[in-house]
Amino acid sequence: MTPVRALPLDEHDGCLLLGAAGGVTYLDGAEELVAAIVGEAADRSSLSDELHYAAKTWAEQYHLDRGRANVLRALDLPAGAAVLEIGAGCGAITRYLGERVALVDAVEPVAARARVAARRTADLPGVRVFAGTLDQVPVEPAYDLAVVVGVLEYVGAGAADDAPYVEFLRSLRARLKPGGALVLAIENQLGVKYLAGAPEDHSGRPWDGPQGYPDGGPARTFSRRRLLALLETAGFRVGRALGCFPDYKITRAVLSPELVERYPRLADELPSFPSPDWGSDAVRQADEARLWHEFAAAGLAAETWNSFLVLASADEPAAVLWPEDRLACYFNTDRAAAWCTRGEVLDGRVRRTPLRPQRDEVISIREYEEPVYEGVPLLTVLEAEPWRAAELLTAWRDMLAARLGELGAPAVWDLVPHNLVVTADGLCAIDLEWRVEGADLEWVEQRGLLLTADRLARSGWSGAGERTTVRDLAGWLGVLLGHPPSYVDEAAEREAHFQAARICGGWTGPGLRREREYLRAAWSTRLGEFVAG
Repeated sequence: MTPVRALPLDEHDGCLLLGAAGGVTYLDGAEELVAAIVGEAADRSSLSDELHYAAKTWAEQYHLDRGRANVLRALDLPAGAAVLEIGAGCGAITRYLGERVALVDAVEPVAARARVAARRTADLPGVRVFAGTLDQVPVEPAYDLAVVVGVLEYVGAGAADDAPYVEFLRSLRARLKPGGALVLAIENQLGVKYLAGAPEDHSGRPWDGPQGYPDGGPARTFSRRRLLALLETAGFRVGRALGCFPDYKITRAVLSPELVERYPRLADELPSFPSPDWGSDAVRQADEARLWHEFAAAGLAAETWNSFLVLASADEPAAVLWPEDRLACYFNTDRAAAWCTRGEVLDGRVRRTPLRPQRDEVISIREYEEPVYEGVPLLTVLEAEPWRAAELLTAWRDMLAARLGELGAPAVWDLVPHNLVVTADGLCAIDLEWRVEGADLEWVEQRGLLLTADRLARSGWSGAGERTTVRDLAGWLGVLLGHPPSYVDEAAEREAHFQAARICGGWTGPGLRREREYLRAAWSTRLGEFVAG
């Protein structure tokens, strides 16, 4: 029992009312629809396919996308912890916390959102949702963790003065037990996305944050130095200041400074640039990927993450949320829940695990570890040296045959050129996550050729002649390995079925036929397009 739970509070629509929310009325317009979607869903879990695929607009995605919890999936949350979450919103992160820890007191100032969060977590006995603000929570050290995701930037209403932010952080610290920790996620004022010209997420103005918000605004983010200074002024000791890409909202990767120093190739590839402009299609003035590469090479990575994930404590923390040997975590949650994965970069190796137990199906995800290979992606080499196409593709085919006995036919489905790295020791395979029963070497070769043609065409590959279509390029690559150009249609048909199964959660079942028809048409259109100039 926490002190806030002991208060005599009224309950409304599943949430407990702490009192007036102090004039906080922000709404994004999706709350009513999100409430209806959550109310109708049979599966309200943090990995729910129903909720994930129901989101059509960015506002809905922000509340329902399963990637919202990835920023916390990167951490080792202690199962027995009591957690205070401030700014619960519609419960996307609250739900994940409730599945992982013993007790969650989630506080949300906007009643319409608090009601949705209560509905999202109604089946979790350890969760209570409160409509109110932090200053209405009793000032007693009752929590092992305080979780503040996307909140600090709003507490000062855009003020340039440090005082409101420090006061808020001190209030959090006062509610932590000895050894308790703060988990704080916030965008970086000097994030590489913003430095490339993306509009600031709160004001919509390019370069607003990097210029210090000259026209003011509803929120204010901070540079790394200023953010850490705010925490230290409030009495916190910062243990880790990690980086999130594309940001903390729907995180693909959480990186440590050590990763950038030790494995620069992974630091370039894990973020998956360009980062999206949520809800807009603004034109960038610079290439974010190139900027990030140069910043990282210059030792500025920790200053230019797109978002920060800061782990801090008032004294020596009782729990290790991010182990010393962990260099990065990355996720793939834009597919059916059955196939979602978590990757972890450790000292010299990469570990990939599915987020759900795998079933005995035609397709499945492998749990595996592999070494970290430092080299150049094969397709990058092929883009720069197109005359080596026959040599490199033949080497790949030889590797396929050599590893068939070791891995088995189902597990070589992902042994395709975009998963190969050219190192000093030759070709090395990475990210062999999928297993497809019934696959054979011919299928895998043809899949690899099709996907290679698609990737090379997007880069305007100089090895393609003028007015070459993607179909022509795929056919020509096939001839290099002895496949007739007619293989392309069969390979595209198989790939459409595989991609549909990846989205729908099974090789057969509801929705698969419709999704397969859509992807079949998409591949047909793609094959008729010309190689980018």
